[in-house]
Amino acid sequence: MKKRQILSTLLTTAMVCTMFAGCGQQGTASQESSATKESTDSVTQQTVSSETEEPKEPVVLEWYYNGNGQQTDTEEVEAAVNELLKEYPGLEHVSINLNCFTGSEIPQQIALAQASGAQIDILCSVSLDFYEQVGLGSWMPMESYISDELKNELPDWLWERATVDGHIYMVPNYQNAFNSQYLLFPKEFMDKYGDYDKMKSILQDENTTLTEKAACLEEYILAVDAGEGGSKYGSKIAMDNFSGSYGFTFITPFDKIVNKFIVVDGTNEVIHAHEQDYYKEEWAIYADWYDKGIYAPDGMSTSTVNYAYNHMMDDISMVYSAKESYGSEERVAASFSDQYGFEVVAIKSQYQDYIQQSWAAGGNGISSTCEHPEEAAKFLEAINCGSEIGKKIYNTLVFGIEGKHYEFVDEANDRITTFEYDGSQGGVDTSYAGKKWVLGNSFYAYKNQAVTDDQYPVAKELNESPDTLTSSLVGFVPDTSSITTQLEQITAIEKEYEYTLPLGVMGVDGWEACYEEYMNKLKAAGMDEVKAELQRQLDEFLASK
Repeated sequence: MKKRQILSTLLTTAMVCTMFAGCGQQGTASQESSATKESTDSVTQQTVSSETEEPKEPVVLEWYYNGNGQQTDTEEVEAAVNELLKEYPGLEHVSINLNCFTGSEIPQQIALAQASGAQIDILCSVSLDFYEQVGLGSWMPMESYISDELKNELPDWLWERATVDGHIYMVPNYQNAFNSQYLLFPKEFMDKYGDYDKMKSILQDENTTLTEKAACLEEYILAVDAGEGGSKYGSKIAMDNFSGSYGFTFITPFDKIVNKFIVVDGTNEVIHAHEQDYYKEEWAIYADWYDKGIYAPDGMSTSTVNYAYNHMMDDISMVYSAKESYGSEERVAASFSDQYGFEVVAIKSQYQDYIQQSWAAGGNGISSTCEHPEEAAKFLEAINCGSEIGKKIYNTLVFGIEGKHYEFVDEANDRITTFEYDGSQGGVDTSYAGKKWVLGNSFYAYKNQAVTDDQYPVAKELNESPDTLTSSLVGFVPDTSSITTQLEQITAIEKEYEYTLPLGVMGVDGWEACYEEYMNKLKAAGMDEVKAELQRQLDEFLASK
């Protein structure tokens, strides 16, 4: 990281003394009423007090956060942000140093900075374990510094995800809270070989079994394969994603507690995900598809990259893909049609929009060593609340400098064109690009060429819809210190089987024996002990609410 100059430039304010004098005709002053004189004296006293107020000492805030690292134009963008801060009420004397690191760098860089006693004022939780860092004392409770404007900006359920033991430790980065799962089909293939209404009816019916859904997809896959030359294949029918608040194809919403130990919505029971009958049914289908040649010949480990997504119309390809998005099927289909370069149709495959107990987008909090928490909180207010100057500050952090990194297409509607990238955000290969979901409230981000006009309003509406479920386990943070060994052993066993059962390679005759072997190894590694300990802690948590 570049060597920084810590001192900022203070805008000097001249002291202006104003003399108030009566200049009327002789005798007028003696006729002035005492009330008028008292009023004039009061105004004079307030004016002089205001004008003689001591200027605030300059404050430099050090912000550590996840992004593209130090880029060619980071210092120039930093200087532009600091000029804008002079216009934000309460931050006129404040400047910010941007300490940006990539996701792989930031845990170590923060640990080193904390160990050396380096100044950290604002700390981003992205790429860190939020609850672990709270336990280590990395952030200070900040509820007393949060203005009403900032508190009212975010929904209550989001503040709950920033709260531990009754204290707020970060301002969550606000963005779409979840992604639903959609199956995308080339319209050309659906028109020739499929029955959209029939497939939608089966795939969206939560009362049909996974086997019935797979049969519906299999009929379509084989028809396309026969009609297009025998080189079209099927994709996974489920997305087994445990990394965050993403969509899960045909899976009942759940909360990830630790690794693959979960609580299915509405049960309050800790289980290992792969114990469920759902997975037995899924893996039986995969084995059958492997034997039938429905999977691509190189196996599912690479075919998603080679044959799916925008390659669905290639000679060798998959004939549908599973993608995450949000909103109506028509909106999602139009969006992906633009991305893929050919027309697709979409079928939403989730039964319920669900916001998990954790917040994958993280947030920014005030470091426990910060000496200027009022200013740090005011800065977080600026990048989250959408005032005119606050939006300029936030979007400069995200997109850089107008005329150099982007230009306005329609300033009244916040529409821009970014020069170095066409996607929704730039990468490390750009001269400057920030991650809008890390830097504050992304609903106030400018819309570049990759963002539709309705994208932010639709996401915000779904976030705050009464039909969207939010987890009841917010705030539950398990202590795994007594089960660390078991968790390590279980993770090793999961990796041992990740390219067998989920890929169907054992075939119809071998998958079930492989599954039983897998379960026995998990039990021997301490799966039941882990479940019991996590269940005990969960029960205590629920009883305390």
